[in-house]
Amino acid sequence: MLYKWFLFILLLPFSVKSQIIIDGIYDDWSSVSAGYIDSNNDGKYGIDFGKFAIDNDSEYLYINFTTGKLVNLQNDNDFVLFIDIDNNSDTGYKINGMGADISYFFGERYGFFYRNGNRITLKHSDIGLIPLPTVSSTTFELAIKRKFKAGSYLVNINNKIKVFLFQDVAGGDKIPDETGGFAYTMKDADFNAPTVNINKINEEHLRILSYNVEKDNFFFNEPPYRRLIQAASPDILCFQEVYNHSSADMRTKIKSYFGGNWYHAKIGSDLIIISKYPITKSQPIEGNAAFLVKKANKDILIINAHLYCCDKDSKRQKEVDAIAQFIREAKDQKGSIPLKKNTPIIIMGDMNFVGSNRQRQTLIEGDISNNSRYGSDFLPDWDSSFLEDARPLTIGYPASFTWNSDYSSYPKGRLDYMIYTGSVLQKENSYILFTRKMQAEMLDDFQLNSQDSDNASDHFPVIVDFSFKNYDATDDLLSGKYDLEILKYYPNPASDKMNIRIKSKLSSEARIVVYNTAGQLLYSINHKFIPGINTISLDVSKFKSGIYFAKISTQKYSVRVIPFAVQKNIK
Repeated sequence: MLYKWFLFILLLPFSVKSQIIIDGIYDDWSSVSAGYIDSNNDGKYGIDFGKFAIDNDSEYLYINFTTGKLVNLQNDNDFVLFIDIDNNSDTGYKINGMGADISYFFGERYGFFYRNGNRITLKHSDIGLIPLPTVSSTTFELAIKRKFKAGSYLVNINNKIKVFLFQDVAGGDKIPDETGGFAYTMKDADFNAPTVNINKINEEHLRILSYNVEKDNFFFNEPPYRRLIQAASPDILCFQEVYNHSSADMRTKIKSYFGGNWYHAKIGSDLIIISKYPITKSQPIEGNAAFLVKKANKDILIINAHLYCCDKDSKRQKEVDAIAQFIREAKDQKGSIPLKKNTPIIIMGDMNFVGSNRQRQTLIEGDISNNSRYGSDFLPDWDSSFLEDARPLTIGYPASFTWNSDYSSYPKGRLDYMIYTGSVLQKENSYILFTRKMQAEMLDDFQLNSQDSDNASDHFPVIVDFSFKNYDATDDLLSGKYDLEILKYYPNPASDKMNIRIKSKLSSEARIVVYNTAGQLLYSINHKFIPGINTISLDVSKFKSGIYFAKISTQKYSVRVIPFAVQKNIK
């Protein structure tokens, strides 16, 4: 059987290894230096493994692989992962010339630890498994803790390991094809959790919170919810699963936290919006809800969604088709809430994207499944492009997951989304408020307890801050004059210099400013972008260790705010 060992090498100046993030985006794997490419067309039943890559840091083992066919990693698959954690074929379960100490059966959602003739059952929570995406895909990435408990054993995934992935059916594909498994030596790399700023970077930004509070549990177990919501301090809150209480009940709670005047509305059995700004219109959409909010004479269309759960793909598809139809008609100034051109649109909520990836595709791309009932496909953003997925990261983790239950057979997943019109809205800050691994100092600063997220709902608050792009600049935006794309910023943390790689379609002038968490301006430069790839180096040699923000803006609108860390005495 032909095979090829390979190295992922990024041939770019200043390239450094970046922290792997389990978020369903795979660009960070481009600099990973260990992997395998399987032979083509050597698997049966449609599964044909292709690329396989492996990486690590001090806390996690990371794996990335392709399947050649759409698969749901949480259901209806025969994939099994074996890991020989001590590089010793005489210990553990004998498989493919290895002595595997750990196995995990993805379709069955459990595994085993093998030691001294014992077989100890492992749950996803035991090994800290984080697999994404939660929907069907041909590419997956996952993280496993390097240290965990299995019964009375303290398991430590050692420096030299072997890995074997295969489809457990007769003639099923496997990686590697050769016996003995894929050998990997751990790198000496610290885990660097993504930098998160809980506070707004700018008070002018619009902060949106989406939260499934789990069947009215908010009203029966209020303290952890109160602390989470007060820490986030949002401008607009969208709740799901408030079945037995009114929006006025929820408004009373929110007002007691923050004071001031709050507007409220409820549509359907469980969807509530609480807003600092007037809610001028509302409309049900196939079990979901649309609200028009007015902030400083700007309309904002908010769609709060709670789609059908679990194996109900066809019902979820019907709902997202209806939402897409509603947006298309609103943009065409038809329907119950006709929109002015360039009105920001934000879709959020518990989407329950756990089956087919088709529903997510419909919302973001405007690719309606049932055209005969819901009308033609369309490009949903105002500039005739796809909508943007905010894709916030989970505090304390190298991942983007919004749901977790240690007691469920299902592992951590990304069920809650915030999707928006990127032509008129700029995402400035975002995070998923999960307190389990927050640093003690941050917990104290925001009067949180480390178990607040666990003690509230099995979903976590999703928070995104937006700024409004200058509507008058839309023609320039469409022409690409200010079309800048952040490709990478490194190293992070930095010691002397922090480099930003930016792709520009055309020549444009921009200003880069750096400020600290208190909002103090520390550094600014002007830069002229040329078409293609541009690299900017920021001098941070005189900065103290801490968190900073680099803001890149053109003459007419902000492009992005980048959070980064400075750490002195980096070896």
